[in-house]
Amino acid sequence: MKVSLFIAALSSSLLCAAVSAFATSRSYRQLSPSAAMKESSSSLMMSSSLADEYAIRTQSNMSNELRWDFIPINHFAENRDSLNEGVGTLALKALESCGHHIAQQESDKMIAHSLQCEWTKSGSNVWSIKVDRTTKDTDEGNELDCVLSRIMVQCALSKITTTIPDGKEEAPNGNNEILLHVTLPLPEGRGCQQILLSNYNYDDCVRHLFTPLNSEYAQKMELVDMVNNNGDVLGSLPRPYVHTYNILHRGIGMIVTNKSIFDTSSTPDVYVHQRTSTKRVFPSLYDMFVGGVSTSGEDSTWTAAREVAEELGLKRALKVLEEGGDSTSLDNPLSDELFQCTICTSYNRCVVSMFAYTCDTSSETIEWQEEEVAWGGWVPYDVVEVAGELSIDRLKERGVWPGTGTDNEEEEKVTYDESEAKVMELKGKYNSDQEEDQPWESWDFVPDGLLVWVSWLKWVKGNADVLK
Repeated sequence: MKVSLFIAALSSSLLCAAVSAFATSRSYRQLSPSAAMKESSSSLMMSSSLADEYAIRTQSNMSNELRWDFIPINHFAENRDSLNEGVGTLALKALESCGHHIAQQESDKMIAHSLQCEWTKSGSNVWSIKVDRTTKDTDEGNELDCVLSRIMVQCALSKITTTIPDGKEEAPNGNNEILLHVTLPLPEGRGCQQILLSNYNYDDCVRHLFTPLNSEYAQKMELVDMVNNNGDVLGSLPRPYVHTYNILHRGIGMIVTNKSIFDTSSTPDVYVHQRTSTKRVFPSLYDMFVGGVSTSGEDSTWTAAREVAEELGLKRALKVLEEGGDSTSLDNPLSDELFQCTICTSYNRCVVSMFAYTCDTSSETIEWQEEEVAWGGWVPYDVVEVAGELSIDRLKERGVWPGTGTDNEEEEKVTYDESEAKVMELKGKYNSDQEEDQPWESWDFVPDGLLVWVSWLKWVKGNADVLK
């Protein structure tokens, strides 16, 4: 079904644009965002997401209406123990709470403001979509509202195209194109703009929705997916907005080992690497995972294969996928998705799909870019376990750990002497070639990776056929 998008002028504070854009099929390595949103449309009846200082409660009480309530995350901090819960745990609590019904009286007290999206049919193949800001205050909105209103339009478009089966409704000229009249907010004082386009695919349609806000972002930056608490795609947006407003998005994590994690005869070594001191984010910190952000519509398996090829030069999985194979292919070193976890920090909120890559050290060579990685090496799994726990302890001591702890929180606390004994035992098993300057027990890991590591430990504990 072809979809034309017409964004019409209503006032100086509203975006006026005329966009004719056609949703086309994506390359075989990508998911269609509209299809992904159709599949998850039922979850949009009540779900939640995160952006900036807010938990976003998304709900649809009618077939032609969406409402997004902005609830300050700090509202969920009233009864928390600040010594035990970090900023990430608080955001996760808000995310989970907003995904469920909140009593109306309590809800009214918590909501800072809302965005209301409505769509109506005004012709045989013509629809109108309008997004308004409802608030107790007199301000006319901000850039975050403008960004998220464009995600709401994509949700509405998904709803509309879901309710009209292909070929069931045609224009008078026989074309089954859908014409949309869309009214969107712009930051106060920016005025009206008009754009006329035709024959554009889905990505181009999204880019032109965002062009009036920031043309450089819209036209030059890659698109990523905003998701809800279930990991369902809400819509796409230029990546810089995800970082600016700490919007919940999709990504992957991957452990790289020298033998399969499902081989229980012995534990593998894990490839650990250290970031260079010149990195803008987390210079000189260590990571036990490969990680990355999924681009808009990109299947997580493709993200994982692409990231390990880019970061460590391990290209076997990517080659298998490019040749039409999948995770069942005998020569594919990449596992199926093992589990999903949501990690939250003050700068990153991501629904992470976790994978494992088995490196054949007899035929594969790890290669990384010198400007990205200062050091890398194979480290015994139990050494990584202890090093990660010690790194988390140091973050807790400094009061900057974004989570709550590791999987053994409820077990008896390990004493200092016991911890020292464990380190000394492992010292006899492994010493890195960095030992003189940076012994492994002093490695500080990237906090985001440590949050994923906590989820990894829980997953391993619950699976009898993994790393035993």
